[in-house]
Amino acid sequence: MASLRFLASLFALIAIVALVADMTPMLIGTGTFQAHSVINYWSELAPASLLATRDSINAMTFPWVWNPVLLSVLSAPMSLLFGSLAIVCGYFGRRRVQMKLHIN
Repeated sequence: MASLRFLASLFALIAIVALVADMTPMLIGTGTFQAHSVINYWSELAPASLLATRDSINAMTFPWVWNPVLLSVLSAPMSLLFGSLAIVCGYFGRRRVQMKLHIN
């Protein structure tokens, strides 16, 4: 439970940083809002890692797993994807309310 709450806060932090990075050109007046995707950041930072991951997923699973499934998820805006992960992890990691039942 605590690990899911930690992951939720980490994913929320990543989502907020990504949203601020995407909004910065609009806020300072040098451009418009443009949401970057995970695949865009990944291809800029480590293109060899992206190609190796794609090749290994295609080798271990069916080719349709990478192209329509994972590529569509990775093409989502980074702030939206990590914000969704933060909500899901926060929901499953929440503290449960204990009900106190008194039986007479």
